[in-house]
Amino acid sequence: MQQIINTFLKYIKWPLAFLMVLMFLPVLKADLKMFSQTMQATLLINFILPIFCVFGVWFIVPGLNGSHFAIFEHEFTHMLAAIMTWHKPKTLQIDPDKGGMFAFYGEGNWFITLAPYFVPTFPVLMMIFCAVWEQFDMPLPKLFLPIFGIIFGYHLMSNATQIHGEQTDFKKAGWLFSILFLPTANLLTIGFVWAFAVNHWQGIHAWWRLVLHLTEEMLSNLF
Repeated sequence: MQQIINTFLKYIKWPLAFLMVLMFLPVLKADLKMFSQTMQATLLINFILPIFCVFGVWFIVPGLNGSHFAIFEHEFTHMLAAIMTWHKPKTLQIDPDKGGMFAFYGEGNWFITLAPYFVPTFPVLMMIFCAVWEQFDMPLPKLFLPIFGIIFGYHLMSNATQIHGEQTDFKKAGWLFSILFLPTANLLTIGFVWAFAVNHWQGIHAWWRLVLHLTEEMLSNLF
């Protein structure tokens, strides 16, 4: 199974990069349109304000980027991507002075390498928690959305500071592929999480339909 998944990811790598470049403007437009249409007071206070509070704290408190939690989040995302693509974890080390390291058995693939730079691990885990919680027909705790905003704000800042020219992961995955893939991948991540904050899974469905509509519109204008 591992070999099948790695081969599949290898063959879709460059078509996916081309698709991401093609979808950059439609996804950006969809995100901006969603932002402009969802500036409600409740969302501003409970989701957007916590995000900007995290931004402020990030610049005030030194060492957040090199903290144990930031390193753990990064390596944990590598590990989840490895497990998802059928790779058995070997070791996970966290050292604020030297950085983290995750090792696994097998060949690996570009998804494992780049996952920490676009996958919002802990926001997604909160979304899964929400899905499970709602199965019991109980309202979500009032603090769910503010906590969701804090965690998403942390992801955005952590991700922004980890994307730089000295990242060895970009060299491993390929610089050209990383440059072509990551901008749109991150716009998709932002739209996906924001749409969930607006209206949970229905919000994601509506946002994704808008992305597809704008992509189809752009292609029809081009061709």
